[in-house]
Amino acid sequence: MKNLKEIIIQIVQWGTTPKLPIENKELVLKQTLISLYQEYLAISGDIPEDEQEYPEAPEFSFEKISNTIRSNFPKLGFYQMILDPFEMTKPDNGLGDANDDLSDIIKDLMEVQWRFENTSDKDALWYFEFIMRNHSERHIVNILKTLKDLEEQS
Repeated sequence: MKNLKEIIIQIVQWGTTPKLPIENKELVLKQTLISLYQEYLAISGDIPEDEQEYPEAPEFSFEKISNTIRSNFPKLGFYQMILDPFEMTKPDNGLGDANDDLSDIIKDLMEVQWRFENTSDKDALWYFEFIMRNHSERHIVNILKTLKDLEEQS
């Protein structure tokens, strides 16, 4: 769990600290997202929900997170994606946004971080597993693919 907290801190900084002075940002981002995904897969499953009542997490500003990400990763933007990858005859394309993907992940992780600090470890782990399974996992996959595509384009 200590490792998960450290990974969350590393990822959240991309959306809270403008113009981070880190070399090879794209590589570091890929490494931390993969580490986060590994943590999720290691705990994935039936994590019991903490039945205690806690106050609601504060609302984190998506716009502020997105603008900060833009200062750290100006190349993260729109990309094309196939909406139904199993439609072989005439697949529909859609438009994704890597900045939006990372903003969603960071916003989710900020709430997990808040729960670690203000509720309980059990509540935070349950929420982490829930939010990854239902929301962030797809965003991680999309960003990793986008980072790979940008790398090949260079």
